[in-house]
Amino acid sequence: MWWLRARRAHTRLPLGFLMFTLLAAIVQDTPLFLPSIWAGGSELVQAVTLVPLVLTSVLFDCLHTRLDAAENTGIRPVRFFDVLLTLGVVVLAVAMGEVIAMATGAASAETLGRNTAFLAGLTLLCGALFGRSAVLVPALWPLIGVLFGMRGAGDPYPWTVLLEPPGTWYASVGALLMLTVGVGAHLLSPNRFARRAA
Repeated sequence: MWWLRARRAHTRLPLGFLMFTLLAAIVQDTPLFLPSIWAGGSELVQAVTLVPLVLTSVLFDCLHTRLDAAENTGIRPVRFFDVLLTLGVVVLAVAMGEVIAMATGAASAETLGRNTAFLAGLTLLCGALFGRSAVLVPALWPLIGVLFGMRGAGDPYPWTVLLEPPGTWYASVGALLMLTVGVGAHLLSPNRFARRAA
């Protein structure tokens, strides 16, 4: 399909999924100690929290690869295809997270799908609002959550989403809400990924 070739998704996403899967299988329940301002000192975070950044960064890169002249003047539903690609990435991340959790016994792997959905939605939203320069926002979100999103040791605020343990219903709702908002912004924004960084 011309659209997948234009987005280079047929080459980049398989490599992104391979890296995503290998990292998730390697880190499993490995803890990281990151600095936290509100908790005071350092905060224990599962390393798997950072793994979805690999996939969402590749997705952002694919969505930003455009054929400007053809997409601006064509009648094909390119935005709809972009949304299908994003949702496909999220569905595969959910499935892969469940498979890794079952195969390795790492409970934290169950958060892979939820966190990928949240970051994919944030990627779409920021891309629609700010264009190419927005790639930093999803990449910095886990760090922002650790620095400012802890009420105390092991107690994140609900808005962080990524830091919540597996099975936390409001984190799953938050991820779904962010994905919905991101899809809506991508479909409705007149500039979406066409806007170039200043």
